[in-house]
Amino acid sequence: MSDSNYSIELKNITVIKNKNTVLDDISFKVPEGITTIIVGHIGCGKSILLKTINSIIVPDSGKVLINGKSYSSMSASAIKMYRKSSGFIFQDGALWANKTIYQNLELPLLYHFPDITRKEVNNKIKSTLDMLGYEEDVNKRPADISSGNCKLISFARALMTDPDILMIDSPETSIDFSSHGKIRNIIRNLKARGKTLIICTYDEYITSMLADYVVVLFKNRIYASGQYKDIVTSNDPVIRRIMSHVLDKVSNFDGDILDLMNPDLS
Repeated sequence: MSDSNYSIELKNITVIKNKNTVLDDISFKVPEGITTIIVGHIGCGKSILLKTINSIIVPDSGKVLINGKSYSSMSASAIKMYRKSSGFIFQDGALWANKTIYQNLELPLLYHFPDITRKEVNNKIKSTLDMLGYEEDVNKRPADISSGNCKLISFARALMTDPDILMIDSPETSIDFSSHGKIRNIIRNLKARGKTLIICTYDEYITSMLADYVVVLFKNRIYASGQYKDIVTSNDPVIRRIMSHVLDKVSNFDGDILDLMNPDLS
């Protein structure tokens, strides 16, 4: 299996924070090449689950398996190869405050491609920012740009190595209307390119139009998971309550109508 084709599986994962169990015996295999949406009420552990899938958070028990091998037993070189093929977009952007936008973006390139030339770095940064519609001065620092632009830069940084797996935490949080439309388009384009996407979101349009697979968290456990159509048509009261919260504005519309209603995604 090539370094760009990874399978990710969680087996009996438990995470404890401040003596509270935030993930309880989670087992889940990430579907490859499609978009998975993680939903659940506030505080149910969605962000923790996403960070555990990416091995940013080390579970207290259980294993994260990459191509069937425990992440904790992988060599440093294998982990580096995996990191090059996966990207993480944090809820708050998580940019280096003491570095410029340009310096934030060049970091993954310099780390993963030590022989890269300055011209290649410049070209990659420019092409990525052009694709995302970012027009601010790259010599500014994160504090000098809007929260929406910080989120766009976090997407750009994650895309620097052209990863095949992207994990996105709350793309709709702390952004303005214009940035919201851009981010929806970015996610839609990534899906069209066959990327494996795992997204925690309350965005009704991302969920209703882009989800292939849904994981429903309830009381810190996976309550249900399955194909989007099966989840949204479930009669289970817990699933219906959670999904109605996410899909409040669009539950009665099909995808074709939503496309016409939402030009940002066209």
